[in-house]
Amino acid sequence: MNLPLFRWLRMRFDLSHDMADPADIVADVKEGMSFRGTNLWVLIFAILVASVGLNVNSTAVIIGAMLISPLMGPIVGIGFGAATVEIDLIRRGLKNLLFAAGVSLLVSALYFRLTPLTDAGSELLSRTQPTTWDVLIALFGGAAGAVGLTRRERGNTVPGVAIATALMPPLCTAGYGLATAHWSFMLGALYLFFINCVFISLATFLVSRILPLPHHTFVSRPQARRVQLIIWAMALLTGGPSVYLAARIVQRTVFVHSAQQFIDEQLNLPGSYVVTRRIEAEKNTINVLLAGQRLTRAQLRKARATLPRYRLLESKLVVRQGLAQLDSADAQTMRISLLEDVRSRNEQTLASYDARLAQLQQMLAQYDSPDLTGLPAAPALLSEVQAEHPTVRQLGLSRLVQPAADSLRADTTVIVAVRTVGKLPADEQLRLRRWLQVRAGKRRVVQLLVQPASKM
Repeated sequence: MNLPLFRWLRMRFDLSHDMADPADIVADVKEGMSFRGTNLWVLIFAILVASVGLNVNSTAVIIGAMLISPLMGPIVGIGFGAATVEIDLIRRGLKNLLFAAGVSLLVSALYFRLTPLTDAGSELLSRTQPTTWDVLIALFGGAAGAVGLTRRERGNTVPGVAIATALMPPLCTAGYGLATAHWSFMLGALYLFFINCVFISLATFLVSRILPLPHHTFVSRPQARRVQLIIWAMALLTGGPSVYLAARIVQRTVFVHSAQQFIDEQLNLPGSYVVTRRIEAEKNTINVLLAGQRLTRAQLRKARATLPRYRLLESKLVVRQGLAQLDSADAQTMRISLLEDVRSRNEQTLASYDARLAQLQQMLAQYDSPDLTGLPAAPALLSEVQAEHPTVRQLGLSRLVQPAADSLRADTTVIVAVRTVGKLPADEQLRLRRWLQVRAGKRRVVQLLVQPASKM
């Protein structure tokens, strides 16, 4: 009874019907892994573009660097080689990935050593602490990239994955940490880059195992068994840390979220203000600096008693009161928080501008629509007018609505503005206005404005 549904689902989710030839897939994978000549120069230029984008805090520039970066090639090659039992492909992928990462780190460190702008912006700081979402983006993005790579028609999947997984900015952030001796930035960014590499490679391995791709064959059975054991051992070595990393990141994200909720609900009381909050998931510590009205010991005991409610049973709460307790770590926390707030506000402002622009474009499209003016759109109307009046070069439509008590349509004047080469004779203007009036309908009033084009 369920067989037709099963067949329908299988047909819908089948990945083999538009899969490219396996030989072409292997050739594409090998081509993307090599870093010499064109690929190496493109990598260096992408590093510099991403470093400039991080340096000036420009999201658009960073996205451009992600688009031209060839860093995904060796990572995909490792996963593809593991799935098809190609030891040489895995070895080449690892070697090229280490080479590309080393070049990226050195070039970005050199840039940040020479640039006069040494402050860390919000775009750079956001690449120093991986979150759960980075794991999911790398996993799903890697799967999408593997599917896109094996298609006959690539489309825009692979560039989209390059943007989503963002392999280049973490390496450039690590270069910034190396150049400025911010070792925590360097380690955090390399941690994010490692997460992206592991999960993209793992996703490529899983997708390639599902697809009907030919596996490498061996002459002797013992050699085949030995190679397969090596492949699965490498897959486990790759997947094992990824599971551990994902669990740790999820645990840290949950702790940070719970701690933020606890601070907002229990310590942000009337008369007091949370100046800084330092949440250290690794140490299970919540460090808060308060300003304004001081909290009493009874209020602090009451707040600590609510920690189990927020799943913070074994957490250590440190509350410092008064700006005299401000230290250098608080200053850094305030700076990061301010930059994040500025970035968030800028993103909201840009989103509101985009929404307003789309609304205005929609209103403009409706304003001179044929339903309201009775005339075709301006380009089509221009073609009709030029058939009888070839000196007309430009044409624009508008409406002038005058308040009326009974009918809005009866009080709408359609304004047709034309620009001509030379002067349009009065009889031609009269004939054109009468034709437009008939074309628009008797219930609409048409006003013709003629302006000769200015001579250059």
